[in-house]
Amino acid sequence: MLLSLGCKPRSLLLASILLGLGGCALAPGDTQRDDPLIGQIIDTRSGEAITEAALLERMASADVVYLGESHDNADHHAKQKQLLEALVAKGFKPALGFEFFDVGQTGYLQQYVSGQASMMQLHVGGKAKQTPEQRLRRQLGWEQRSDRDWGFYFSLIEVAKQHQLPIFGADLPAGIKLRLSRVGSDGLNPVESHQLVRLQNDHADYRQLMYQRFRDGHCGWGEEPLLTRLYQTWNARNNRMAQSIVQMAAASEGGPVVMILGNGHTEYNRAVYGQVEYLNPGLQQLNLALQPITIEPAPLADYLEPARVGDTDFGARHELLWFTPRHSYIDPCASLNKPGG
Repeated sequence: MLLSLGCKPRSLLLASILLGLGGCALAPGDTQRDDPLIGQIIDTRSGEAITEAALLERMASADVVYLGESHDNADHHAKQKQLLEALVAKGFKPALGFEFFDVGQTGYLQQYVSGQASMMQLHVGGKAKQTPEQRLRRQLGWEQRSDRDWGFYFSLIEVAKQHQLPIFGADLPAGIKLRLSRVGSDGLNPVESHQLVRLQNDHADYRQLMYQRFRDGHCGWGEEPLLTRLYQTWNARNNRMAQSIVQMAAASEGGPVVMILGNGHTEYNRAVYGQVEYLNPGLQQLNLALQPITIEPAPLADYLEPARVGDTDFGARHELLWFTPRHSYIDPCASLNKPGG
């Protein structure tokens, strides 16, 4: 069963949980390979391929559409933009949400999309006028991130601006995520704790699945009580994103909520997907993962194999898989598993 994340060295354990499991990528520079699955869109329930036109029809009939990604995969972001623009071309005005921005940053995103700016905003500390993009990047705290990473998400924000789409950040603030990972939910002060969304998360088999995912994704490393704190952080983030999605879906009149997030947040129709269903069972959700091929060639059956933990059959990872090249084909754990590594 394909449970291993296989994408982060041990030193990035905390960062991977704060940014989102299932959305990681490796360093570029290694050799790409051909794979017959690349470009295919597979319905995991039937195991059959569907066309892009059929995918778009399913998106158009949904209330919530997840466009799951590996965060550093350029192919994934290009396809997200392609699908968003295709929805708009069909006459929809979907609401666009992001894992990578938090709920408190929604105002900055919406203000940029609206195109409204005061004269005071055009000057920062007496310095030369910033462009609207530069100002937004500063407001969102992305000045220290690479231009490449910023470009991935800004291109989607620009689509929202061009077509005046509702836009929102969905995640917890970075400070709360950091505190949860350091002290756990019991260590938060009342103001911090008040920012959490309390939903049902007590599922022993899913907890064990995620503990194993945390370990596999970090070359076998991971011990208590760290795993407990990371699991609390994981659940808190998914709960917050789910509530953000449900709130936007309730107000949407022009099309589905299109959510940009790491693949791990909707795997097995759990996490964000499951909590949206818990909050509003009437919403029709479409779970699409932009799926990088595995490092070593694998048949389609391997990708469709269900996960089983304890007494629970979690089924296939996602409803739809759109296969893409990887960002890298280097196994980061290989050197750690060598003698002396």
